[in-house]
Amino acid sequence: MPGNDTILRTIADELLELVKKSRKISVEEAAKKLKMPAASVQALVDFLVEEKVFGIEYKFTTPYVYLYKEGIKNAKAREKSFAKDLITKEQFYEKAKEKNVPHEHIEGMWRKYLQQNLAGIREEFLRKAREKKTPENKIEELWKRYLSYL
Repeated sequence: MPGNDTILRTIADELLELVKKSRKISVEEAAKKLKMPAASVQALVDFLVEEKVFGIEYKFTTPYVYLYKEGIKNAKAREKSFAKDLITKEQFYEKAKEKNVPHEHIEGMWRKYLQQNLAGIREEFLRKAREKKTPENKIEELWKRYLSYL
């Protein structure tokens, strides 16, 4: 991951961009524009609603997605309280599977999660290493080894 300046884009990013542009869009319309099955888009929407990125409202029986403004505004604040929200890869995958996110999208979403949270992960890693009184000269070596497992 270090030294890699390419930006990983996932279908979740495309959906987020679409919702930002549209302000409010039905799941069905989003599925058409993204050229994806509506069930797959609905699974992503459910996951992102739970993460407070999107809000959802119904007009009759049609679900419409919009940006959950507080979720976007508070993204930086959530990043600062990272340790409380830290989840493992296994927890991330389990949560995504519970929301029926298609398997082929989960790995990309996990990579994106890592990319967006690497600074916070490193901060937590350093805090825990120092808490365990790991010698400073060993911490960087351990961090590099840890990155190789990601």
